Amino acid sequence: MKLNAYISSASDGLFTVKTLQLPELTAHAGTIDDIPHALRCAAAAICGQPPEDFEIITDF
Repeated sequence: MKLNAYISSASDGLFTVKTLQLPELTAHAGTIDDIPHALRCAAAAICGQPPEDFEIITDF
């Protein structure tokens, strides 16, 4: 499943990230590079699928 990610806020050294396809999904990451992993893990927890089933698309 492809997930389009966007940063909803950045403060206190953390990025809060959401996706268009799963509006209930919220993930937190310490760096930009950590965002795909954080989103895959959060999406897997919500959807009950393995993290590798999710393709994270970023435009930031």
